[in-house]
Amino acid sequence: MNAFSVSAVHQLRPRILERRARLQAVSKSVSADYVHSLLAEIDATLARIDHGRYGLCEICHDPIEADRLERNPLERFCLDHLTDTELRAHEQDLELATQIQARLLPAHDISTAKWEAHFRYEPAGMVGGDYCEIIPARDGSGIFFALGDVTGKGVAASLLMTHLSAIFRSLVSLDMPLCDILPRANRLFCESTPTTHYATLVAGRTTENGIELCNAGHCRPLLLRPDGVVRIDSAGLPLGLFCEGKYDIGHLSLEPCDRLVLYSDGITEAEDPDADDYGEERLIAFLQAHAGRPAEMAGAVLDDLATFRGSRARLDDVTLLVVRRGC
Repeated sequence: MNAFSVSAVHQLRPRILERRARLQAVSKSVSADYVHSLLAEIDATLARIDHGRYGLCEICHDPIEADRLERNPLERFCLDHLTDTELRAHEQDLELATQIQARLLPAHDISTAKWEAHFRYEPAGMVGGDYCEIIPARDGSGIFFALGDVTGKGVAASLLMTHLSAIFRSLVSLDMPLCDILPRANRLFCESTPTTHYATLVAGRTTENGIELCNAGHCRPLLLRPDGVVRIDSAGLPLGLFCEGKYDIGHLSLEPCDRLVLYSDGITEAEDPDADDYGEERLIAFLQAHAGRPAEMAGAVLDDLATFRGSRARLDDVTLLVVRRGC
């Protein structure tokens, strides 16, 4: 149809009608001209939906950027046809979103007496929808870590990533067990997120001799041992699909120098100039050949990924997190 699917457009109609009802409810306390102009804008949007023109720029008739429609379903123009004032405001919003997201990311290297972790994050654009968290315990005994991927791209996805980060940081600060954190995070995310969005996620916490781990619909984490690699399958649905989701927590025993690697599909689904995927097998082989400190491993993988991709454009965010038990 256009930038939005037919089902997505039908889901937007109730949201737009709700805006109209809220506007009418406050019409007596707001300027009449202002209310009438907003009502006209809403009615024009509903008319575009009825006539199959929703999501198309009114000047060039090309699709409007999907992430902008998600943020504001009343958008009428694509980025190429914004006024100078609108374009400056858009650029300022992007710069602010970039600054906010950068401040939410954890320190690249975090270590305790027995554990060390390192992550690398490269958004496809100025901002991205990948989520990464590393939080050391207050007593320095261990580390909470998570890596996820919010549906969508651009500013809309980055805002949901920010929301997800706030949820987890709040719950982790309460010293809740992992088995309680995941269901509550899912419920909070589900109740405050549009039904069209969800997040795949892997979350874990180090223990005395291993790691508690939950994979909620995300890429399979890789446990690297001297005798081989263990892939950890998903044990739960992505966050945000159902408010009463169930999440099983597994326990992995790690020997000294064992490493757990978490990653987003921006790595395994990256394509070379011939449209071949980087893939899980290549990632595993490279990790085994370059087993070392977490920072060295992460840097080597991203360098190899860039070489593999060559002239092919990066279309998705890339995130890699390595957790190692001390040697």
